[in-house]
Amino acid sequence: MKKMKHVKYFSLTDLILESSNVSEFRRHPLAYSLSSIEPYIDKETMDEHYNVHYKKYTENLNSAISEDGINVVMGENMEGIKKILREVDLYSNKLRNNAGGYYNHFLYFQGLSPDKKNPKGNLRKAIMDKFGSLSNFKKKFTEAGLSQFGSGWAWLVSKEDGLEILTTPNQDNPLMDPMFRGEIILGMDVWEHAYYLKHKANRKAYIRDFINALDWEVLENRYNG
Repeated sequence: MKKMKHVKYFSLTDLILESSNVSEFRRHPLAYSLSSIEPYIDKETMDEHYNVHYKKYTENLNSAISEDGINVVMGENMEGIKKILREVDLYSNKLRNNAGGYYNHFLYFQGLSPDKKNPKGNLRKAIMDKFGSLSNFKKKFTEAGLSQFGSGWAWLVSKEDGLEILTTPNQDNPLMDPMFRGEIILGMDVWEHAYYLKHKANRKAYIRDFINALDWEVLENRYNG
């Protein structure tokens, strides 16, 4: 089978230059086509996830910001949304849910790639130090995704003492925990909308395919800061 060419529509820098100084939050354009993550995640699922769910969280976030009377901009490194998440208890449930949904989906889609890659560099070393092997990391991350009852997320985060796997319910994000001190490396959506059109009720098969579609260069950059 002929390998599909990697298609890049916009760079992150392009979007930042356009929107970092405005109050309206926007979806980040994908760096690949909706069909290019196949066979791991199908085009129909990607279209529904990106153009319906992520879009709705973005629209509702902007609406909630207006209703709560917050003066915030997106920022070059997403400072605006991170500040909201860290102070989320000050705001309405609508803002909490949609701020989480917006940032979580930004992390999710940015972390995928049509080019099959393997971890390397500092992140690979950190995985080996914490989990002993890449296969054991995948096993532990899969277990976390399966253990999340109902809708939610599984996370790989970097803390002062090394990597850690976390889960959160609904659209919660680790930054919402006032005790969290670290950086988010990877976020995996385990809401049914992320996989049900292709994988039906087989969340384990979705997690396997999701891991196969990761952009380890993006994750390495997050780890290195």
